[in-house]
Amino acid sequence: MTVATSWSRIVGWLATNQPATAALVNPPAAAVDIRYLQAAINRPLPADLAELLELANGTEHRAVRGSLIPTLYNLVPVMDMLSIRQMLQRIERDLFGPDSRPGDSQPAGSPTADWLDSFLPIADAADAGLLYVDLRDGDQFGCVWEWYAEGGVAPAPWWASVSEMIDDVAYALAEGRPALQTYANGAAQPAQRLPPYLPEVNEGYLRWSAT
Repeated sequence: MTVATSWSRIVGWLATNQPATAALVNPPAAAVDIRYLQAAINRPLPADLAELLELANGTEHRAVRGSLIPTLYNLVPVMDMLSIRQMLQRIERDLFGPDSRPGDSQPAGSPTADWLDSFLPIADAADAGLLYVDLRDGDQFGCVWEWYAEGGVAPAPWWASVSEMIDDVAYALAEGRPALQTYANGAAQPAQRLPPYLPEVNEGYLRWSAT
């Protein structure tokens, strides 16, 4: 499905089953903000991420109770993408200096323990976790990873693209198909592999539970 079709299924499900979260989905990002984002990161923006932003500029993520994206995440708007990225860039340079990191020369989809300038946050969690898109060159350009400052990066991308992530969530909400199945069954290190997740409305809020 296209990003637009998948997103329509998500917001339709939210309107019926989770109106509290539906009300916290932001309107589309302005074209000038998307252009500003691309100029600020000085890298190509994945077409599916741009399409998603043209549908919704993230969510009021600090107000959302529950999680729109498994396992614990809510989409952030353009300006928060940039502010989170800048904060992590400052931390990385304060700790390790301004030199380039080994991961900078590796293709997209390669694990690295460092926060790289070619990473762009797209969602955050209340426990300081992040989802980000990998903007390094390579066949996996635009893949989506999980990041924790203390734990670093996941052993493999969670989704191959933003469109795959949105499609995964749409199927989970609308049809009850577990999300993260591809990652759960993939080449990630077995000891660190996540199970698939299903959505549930718990105490009035959307949450994700391991199957």
